[in-house]
Amino acid sequence: MSDPHAASPRTPEEPMAFDGGEFASGAARAVALHVALFAIASVLLGLAHGVASMIDEPGRASSALSGAFSVSMLVMIYAVPISLLALLIGVCPAYMLGRWMVRIAAFRIHFLAWCAFGIVFCGAVSFAVARILHVDQLTPLPAFVIAGFVSGATAIPLAWARTASLALRKDRGLKPLRWFRRRPGGSVSVDVGSPGPVQHGDR
Repeated sequence: MSDPHAASPRTPEEPMAFDGGEFASGAARAVALHVALFAIASVLLGLAHGVASMIDEPGRASSALSGAFSVSMLVMIYAVPISLLALLIGVCPAYMLGRWMVRIAAFRIHFLAWCAFGIVFCGAVSFAVARILHVDQLTPLPAFVIAGFVSGATAIPLAWARTASLALRKDRGLKPLRWFRRRPGGSVSVDVGSPGPVQHGDR
């Protein structure tokens, strides 16, 4: 994020404007969250594949689990550079989308737009990866490609919402909230919602 003492880029005319630091912060959050979600999904898929192999061949339980773990690690080795390449490709269209919507104040509209962007962009990346690597011929890799699509399409709008929430709360002089907060009843909520209308001072 930018210097907390610097002037906000948001104005009454452009209530959802952003600076370079905020954009870079949002992009970094999206990649980090995508990799984290995909790593969790890869481990779960690897375990599921290992269990399925154990059922088919009960006498090879250890080799099935080790093989599943190896597949998960191999997928993650490929996933990180692919994610960074996708970041480089997606920077321009993401920036253009953000700039196109700076005059729209409604937080929900922005969130829906980034959901749509995540679905379209991650769908295109996943399709390209599937075609280039011929994953349809390598079981269980199609499941990993689907997991990559879902984790990326989820990470993009959540990362935007978190970054925008932090920036708008800073404009109002409010402290940032945790991603995960425990409510009085004991349930846990995720902070991705709008912090409310921004109060713009004289510029």
